[in-house]
Amino acid sequence: MKVLGAVVVLVLCSHGTNALDVGFSVLSGNLSTNTRDASIQAIAQAGAQYINTNQTFLTKLYQLIHVPPDSSISGAADTVYKGLLDICSHVAQAQISAVIVTRDKCPESDDIAGVASHATNPILAVDLESYGSGSRAFKMYPSADDLNNFFIEVLSYFNWRNFMLLYDDPTAYSNLQGMINYASNQEWNITSIRLTDDLNDHFQNITDLDTSNIFIFFSSEKKLQVTLEQARQLELLGPNFTWIVGNLNAIQLNDPNVLSDLETSNAYITHFKMNYTREMQHYLPLSGDYQTWDLQSKLAFDAVVAFSHGLRTYRLERERDQQSGTALPGDTPMPSCPNSGTDPTENPLSDHLKLVGFEGVTGNVAFDDMGNRVNYTISIYSGQGETLEQLRGEWTQNISFWEQKWNTRWKSPGRLNVSAYDSGQERKIRIVSIEVEPFLKKKSESFNGNARFDGFIMELLGKVKTHIRGIDFDYEVELVPDGAYGRKERYSKIWNGMVGEVVRRKADIAAGPLTVTAEREQAVDFSYPFMSSGIKVLVKNPYTVHHYPFRIMYPFGIDVWFVNLFVFFCVAGLLVLYNKLDPFEWGQLASRQETFEENADNFNFSNSLWFCATTLFLQSYDNSPKSNAGRCLVGFWWLFVIVMVFLYLFNLTFFVTTNKRLVYVKDAEDLLSQTDVDFGTIDHGSTYHFFWNSPVPEYQRVHQRMITTTPNVYVQNITEAIQRVRDNNGRYAFIGEAGEIQFLASKKPCDLLVTGGFISRTSYALAVQKDSPLREQLSHAIETMRDTGVLEDLEKDWWDRKLQDERCANLTVWEKQGIFSFTIVDLQGIYYLLLLGVGCALLVFVIEFIWFSVAGGGGGKSSSGRQGRGGGGGGGGADAGGPGPAAAGGDRAEQNMWL
Repeated sequence: MKVLGAVVVLVLCSHGTNALDVGFSVLSGNLSTNTRDASIQAIAQAGAQYINTNQTFLTKLYQLIHVPPDSSISGAADTVYKGLLDICSHVAQAQISAVIVTRDKCPESDDIAGVASHATNPILAVDLESYGSGSRAFKMYPSADDLNNFFIEVLSYFNWRNFMLLYDDPTAYSNLQGMINYASNQEWNITSIRLTDDLNDHFQNITDLDTSNIFIFFSSEKKLQVTLEQARQLELLGPNFTWIVGNLNAIQLNDPNVLSDLETSNAYITHFKMNYTREMQHYLPLSGDYQTWDLQSKLAFDAVVAFSHGLRTYRLERERDQQSGTALPGDTPMPSCPNSGTDPTENPLSDHLKLVGFEGVTGNVAFDDMGNRVNYTISIYSGQGETLEQLRGEWTQNISFWEQKWNTRWKSPGRLNVSAYDSGQERKIRIVSIEVEPFLKKKSESFNGNARFDGFIMELLGKVKTHIRGIDFDYEVELVPDGAYGRKERYSKIWNGMVGEVVRRKADIAAGPLTVTAEREQAVDFSYPFMSSGIKVLVKNPYTVHHYPFRIMYPFGIDVWFVNLFVFFCVAGLLVLYNKLDPFEWGQLASRQETFEENADNFNFSNSLWFCATTLFLQSYDNSPKSNAGRCLVGFWWLFVIVMVFLYLFNLTFFVTTNKRLVYVKDAEDLLSQTDVDFGTIDHGSTYHFFWNSPVPEYQRVHQRMITTTPNVYVQNITEAIQRVRDNNGRYAFIGEAGEIQFLASKKPCDLLVTGGFISRTSYALAVQKDSPLREQLSHAIETMRDTGVLEDLEKDWWDRKLQDERCANLTVWEKQGIFSFTIVDLQGIYYLLLLGVGCALLVFVIEFIWFSVAGGGGGKSSSGRQGRGGGGGGGGADAGGPGPAAAGGDRAEQNMWL
């Protein structure tokens, strides 16, 4: 009787209408101590936890079912079939929906999933299928055909024509049959060595060969790790040999001990990973450090998520078609095993699994009609010593999908795209940057390489290369794909932008106007700052802001103006009333001839209005009231006038200088003290997070003001911010990094202005991977450049001299006055009022002139008549007794009246 080795099978069963129960079982007759059933259960639990937490998939938490192995069954296929029946017999009314075979490679029975897939489905396999098996399982691992093609392209590019092939068992050798056949046709010299026991037994054979190139590929990952450690101890894993490790994700560089040992060995190693993705992850375990998992564990997690996607679309299809029965595939269980020689019937769920497509922890997950994994990418790493983690390139399974996904052209005729491969000492640093003037500007597409870019950063990198010590390196600059600086997504906790490229080891250095923040320092290391900057406010130049001409009326509300006008006429009316009725007022005194007749008009309606007008403007007046009532009224009118005039004058400057107020902003308090101008920043940018995370109360208030202002004051990028400042006519201000906004404000059409004070001080630095040796080397180079004045000269070049033609000239005297002083535009309202007054005066003049012309004759006759009567009176006096005394008496009487 054959004994089946350590085979772990994850069985997915469903029952009921709204639940998915996940069962785990180990199919074995004689478990070895090396099985990982507990680890696989933990990984599957992580997947099920994610699925059941996300309501778009399922609604009920899974149940863990473990059936201990109680029998040893001969025959791989019989083992699977009998095992499935044993598992489901322990679940009341359970029906198996899918099986995930997580370890199906053992000496006694090869490719369990491949065998089982020819009898029943769907089966999801985590291990590599056997070459040429024709497996119909859904394969999470790249197919044997794809893997062989990948190895052929890598070996061809690296020009390996003579190398050793180390393998552990016939299964590993057979899985490389496609590569071996190609090598034979191309007349490559491959020396195959099977390591059936300790590496020491083969040491002499390996060293005697005339090649230093070693390609290693094992079926057992654990045995591979042991062999590599033995090779390091024997100095085969050293500077005299070049290695290619064929097993994907075999070298766990996240283990500090493994990384340290490999770096110390100084061996040049090429290794591969398929868990690399530049897209933000959404399907991540809710607990545990998935980055420390081995490849099989990650594939198992993605298999559970893939099953949930297929189950979800199956359910939605049934709901859309209004089919009766449960919406889960409990009514369509896996078909029973057919008799020998018959083809299996596909489960409806299999059709939905073929449509699955998502970004998992092992990259893009999708399948073709045969269940082979497609549309994934394998990353290629190679290096020596500290450069062991250097990303050299990538191989994509589907070029068309890659181009569509990243919206860019694949820069290679084949599916392999790697950087130049010269020797183990090669050091080509990959630098990611962002296009922001004057830091970096893209030239014409006709340029290649670093010549495509120009700007402060490009010259800075050139200077750093000449000042750095210890290494002679070359570098390649690329733009960040998503055009972001770098922030951590709120829920997935994945970094995007330049910081994300460095965190995921896509780039060695992030170079640009990248602000040093506490949150970013947790993900990457920063060099010594190459530029001091800060947070300033960008506003529209007050000289170009257009305001309501009559804003000089703003100190008082429109209701106050109308009430004041009403009071004005009321006081004038009361003066007229007192003049006519009060016995001690001018009108009554004149009627009793106790004063001149003309004084009766001192407070007629027109003169009363004039009295109120002159006192309103704090000027002198012709006459004052005679009565105590009138004087009492006028006293309170003067009090009213003084209060109103000074209230108006004291508040007038505030409204006239509205467009200039932010020019004087020096700190957060100045920003908060005004309410006329809304201010915002880039949504979830470094400035946003600075205010959000700051413990300073003033900065917290700034953040609170921004998030509560409507409409939304946040923008997506600096270009949108500039346009919004220009379009809002002084009603919107942008808070941003001084280095960027000062340059943009200095460009034509010269309608922007940056405030003089810093709200907060910041700095720009180069970002590198955590614990990267580049940090100290870059910092030393930048400090040297600072001490020698190179950085200062470089900054002056790009902000003052090199872009002079594109920038505004120095402000004229009048433009400076427009920023800090009152201009005609600011005071145009008073000029309009003066013109209105001149127009009214001309109109009144015309009316008076016409009136006098029409009525002037009558007035002249009346005057002559009055003179005649006066003359007659005098003559009468002369006839009665002489004119002298009478005239004198009349003069004295008039003088007495004045007294």
